[in-house]
Amino acid sequence: MGSVFGRAIVVAGAVVVALGSAAGVAAATPRPPALAFTPSPFDYGQVAAGQAASRTFTLANTGGQATGRLQVRLAGSAAFAITGDTWHSLAPGKTCSVTVRFTPAGSGTVTATLTAAGKKKTVTAADVLTGTGKGLGQVLGNIYWADAGDGTVNSAALDGSNPQAIVNGQDDPIGVAVNNGHLYWASSSNGTINEAGLDGSNPQTLLSGQGAAGLAVDGSHIYWSIEFSGAGTLGTIWEAGLDGSNPHMIVTGQSDPYGVRSTAATCTGPAPAPVWPGSGRSGRPAWTAAARTPSSPARTCRLG
Repeated sequence: MGSVFGRAIVVAGAVVVALGSAAGVAAATPRPPALAFTPSPFDYGQVAAGQAASRTFTLANTGGQATGRLQVRLAGSAAFAITGDTWHSLAPGKTCSVTVRFTPAGSGTVTATLTAAGKKKTVTAADVLTGTGKGLGQVLGNIYWADAGDGTVNSAALDGSNPQAIVNGQDDPIGVAVNNGHLYWASSSNGTINEAGLDGSNPQTLLSGQGAAGLAVDGSHIYWSIEFSGAGTLGTIWEAGLDGSNPHMIVTGQSDPYGVRSTAATCTGPAPAPVWPGSGRSGRPAWTAAARTPSSPARTCRLG
């Protein structure tokens, strides 16, 4: 018999045929690629509006073949964004990383889905992402206060539960104010105005030598009253940028100013026309009503 189909062997008078193939025995087909994210699913928890939280996810190929070129996508809320990656193609048993940042624009819970697909699009993985934005004021769910006796700045839930010191080692802290993402307070003994994250992280001094008693903040400025300073600034109200830049006096002649509150206003219509500097209080420009024609609208402002 020809060697292509097999060979004959004579054993004890019988003919035994051993079949074979010129190409050999076919190898087993390897398993297809298999993709999976970890952790999955994932919840970023509560993040203050305008602040960011990032998480790095691991994408693994647990199959027996390479994925080919990977395509990683993110669908859903615009609060989620891919900020880093190491993916190209995954060989069997290999992993890569994908970093997603969550930056809520306002309060509420939002979702997105992180997906990965191999070259043939039939090999996919999906990870459901959830995050909750915390807005301004009461939506933050906390109250804040200073304790001059303990030298601490503290927080608690609006019902008073979970009270805790979030900043320690302050010198007679007083006058706490909060805006979207930051906490501010004055230290009366050393005359500083300070800032930290809403959880007390990264505390820093913005201004020194102020002797502030009351403190307020809005979206662009810090305001404070001075009660504990020298004769030149005693009984005044001051203003500065949120980073402590350009501090200057805006009100003088007060007897014993303490509490300060800032209220934003939304105005429509022609802006007021300034007059020459020096005619207003403390040398600041005074303002006159804007002239308008009968056809031009009046300027109105609404407190918000």
